[in-house]
Amino acid sequence: MKWSPGQFRIVMVATYTLACIAARTRPWKYFQLNAPWFNLEKGIFSKLDLNVLFPAQWRLELDLLDAEFRPARYPVWLKPEWGENANGVFCVGNETEYQQIKDRIVESGRSYVVQQAATGKREFELFTIQDCPDSESYAVFSITEVTNGTHRYPVNGIYNPETSYHDISDRLQPDQKTQILEWIVKIGRFPISRLCVRADSIEDVVSGNFQIIEINLYTPMPIHLLDSRYSNRDCWSMIRHHMLALARATRNRDRSRQEKPVYTRMLRHRINSMLAGAPR
Repeated sequence: MKWSPGQFRIVMVATYTLACIAARTRPWKYFQLNAPWFNLEKGIFSKLDLNVLFPAQWRLELDLLDAEFRPARYPVWLKPEWGENANGVFCVGNETEYQQIKDRIVESGRSYVVQQAATGKREFELFTIQDCPDSESYAVFSITEVTNGTHRYPVNGIYNPETSYHDISDRLQPDQKTQILEWIVKIGRFPISRLCVRADSIEDVVSGNFQIIEINLYTPMPIHLLDSRYSNRDCWSMIRHHMLALARATRNRDRSRQEKPVYTRMLRHRINSMLAGAPR
């Protein structure tokens, strides 16, 4: 039986810890890799902050949700200002539905954003690890197509049984991969990231004709591991490779930067969100 997402995380954390020991670096320093993009005041990797990093041609309209905000058009997405695994995400198709969900969100006190829906028909996840900040190359780069035939705007996530993941990395030529990496560099040089985009085809992604849904800089899972074609043996081989690269990235991190309490602040935010309860 294929490992579950939770089992994958356990294996990855254990493998990463051993890789850090071998690389003579401290595994808890992982949380400093993307610390420059962490909002210390809010205690999260804010979607509002990260959206500003995206070049205008790829950026979707994103606003903070409050009691007075009204979208100019539908559909729109209502998302926690920070969240993972599609928890608390709603796709809203009309004014009546928007008002009902918005009122529940405002009452819960949780910070939410309103995002314009992308026009692309297909969804892709671009996962990267750069193990040396001075290098132009990436140690890990995968391209995964996300499919879900149940809805035009599905709430995709690793715990949605209708969502499927298909690693299409091998379908692209080296020059196509290089071009996509150049687009990612225009957003930022992240030691580890997973960028979600929508486009009508992977060729459109290569040509720069896409829209960015979001970027995960906290604990992005290499989503291609969930491709049903891969056995646990295949995944274990990839995990070893990926975690060795991540350990090198941790060892080679910029130590001149002031460190931030990323893990403790994110843990506090998660606990507070759980206590507040998700709007339903």
